Amino acid sequence: MASAVASAAEASRGHADEAEVLDLRGARRSRPQRWRPRFAIAAAACLAVVVGVGGYAYASGRLVGVTDVIDAIFHGAPAATEVRDKVGHPVDAAATNDGVTISADAVVGDDHSYAIVYSIRRDDGEPFGQVGTDENGTLTIDGRHVRVDLDQSVTGATGQGGGLYLYDADPADGAIQAVMMCTTDASLVGATVRTHVTGIGLCDDDGVSVDPLATGSWDLTFALNYESDQVTLTPAGALAVAGVDGTVQTVSASPIGVWVEYTVAGVEEPPETDGMWSPAFLELGEITVTMRDGTSFSVPSGAGGESERDGVTSCQVGAFFDRVVDPAQVASVSFGGVTATA
Repeated sequence: MASAVASAAEASRGHADEAEVLDLRGARRSRPQRWRPRFAIAAAACLAVVVGVGGYAYASGRLVGVTDVIDAIFHGAPAATEVRDKVGHPVDAAATNDGVTISADAVVGDDHSYAIVYSIRRDDGEPFGQVGTDENGTLTIDGRHVRVDLDQSVTGATGQGGGLYLYDADPADGAIQAVMMCTTDASLVGATVRTHVTGIGLCDDDGVSVDPLATGSWDLTFALNYESDQVTLTPAGALAVAGVDGTVQTVSASPIGVWVEYTVAGVEEPPETDGMWSPAFLELGEITVTMRDGTSFSVPSGAGGESERDGVTSCQVGAFFDRVVDPAQVASVSFGGVTATA
């Protein structure tokens, strides 16, 4: 799996390691389930990313509901996704407008998180401009940041959070790549992905002035097919989160991230004011991954969800790595006073 993932995303590794990370958090004020989308966007500050959530249907061997039926009537059935070496490869999942084609090229993931690699290219084969990176490793074209207005939803997900970053896999082919990484509240292998892009442009650091590279609408629908590859770790130690004791039930690691499930002996109430908020019980802080060769790296805790019952809060938190790893080589994962070992 590690080699297959690496071949699908090899060029992204160096860019992700040095890219700027913007931490934008929030959660819907709903009960009994609360999901906090936490966006880690390794791209320019002007990059517009909207992650859609909701839907009640499943596809590709799962229960098919109203959303999928209506979509198939008006837009045709979703493109198939072939799985090779556990990596999904959408077949003919592409849309063209204003002389630009956007295609879905690869899907990798585990039980709760996935990453989709898109390519954006001009139909005449010419590059969009001089591709480079700024001092933070963020992709630029002609010295300006790239803006992609992208909305992605997955049927069956009642909550998800994530982010998008851009890189150039092959400077010689004129295309650029966009990677959408999401953590969801359910295992969605076989579900239907709907991607809607409304614009591609260049902007300055302030993100106010945007000059379009292409205008119009690009719509892609394809199956979220891949084979999950992850290892389960054994947690030990006392979890402390937001000053409250907790107990860890599950820790797993995959090529792209970690997933943690735990309970907290308490309940936190949302603020009375409307708007977005960040539940403190979902704040695990830095998560440190140690490999069998002794090397280690840290990533911030990511998207999560919580629900309460009888004074106890059940939490689930996912976090993406800034590189691709072989899960079989993960020795331990540490956070909040807990170390989970293979």
